[in-house]
Amino acid sequence: MKKEYKIEGMMCNHCRMHVENALNRLDGVSAIVTLNPPVAVLVFSGREYSVEDLQKALAEEGDYKIAEK
Repeated sequence: MKKEYKIEGMMCNHCRMHVENALNRLDGVSAIVTLNPPVAVLVFSGREYSVEDLQKALAEEGDYKIAEK
């Protein structure tokens, strides 16, 4: 399953990499994150993570917010 999410809090490519790496560390998730527009495209090969679970993964990296698009 493929879903798009809005990302808040990214200021530069370094931020984008932090967000992308955090999401890609989740089991069964393949993420591509863009800075402009600030969007994450996630492909779930296993279970689909809730927005709350995705937010927990991002909270470890910084003050980033994820929301369904």
